[in-house]
Amino acid sequence: PVADLTPTGSGPLVPPMVTIQIIGGRKEKIRAGDVLGALTGEMGYTREQIGKINVNDFSTYVAVDRAIGAQAAQRLNQGRVKGKTVKARLVTGEQDFE
Repeated sequence: PVADLTPTGSGPLVPPMVTIQIIGGRKEKIRAGDVLGALTGEMGYTREQIGKINVNDFSTYVAVDRAIGAQAAQRLNQGRVKGKTVKARLVTGEQDFE
């Protein structure tokens, strides 16, 4: 909701969450619980820091707290999800989807 957004001075409002894209989805047998388990178990984040998880056929999108976004993406690249190494990146803007 708009009430949760924080102003950044004279610039635009900043949402509280950022999105991480994981290369791997249903075709690799990855489920939302696997991603949540990797983030909260091995990596030590709390469930409050993790938002919606969308698992598509070939990729997975995870909303995480803005404060941990870059670190979570880096840890996902170094760690494992369901015993498999995955590639993850922070989705930063429109240029990512061209």
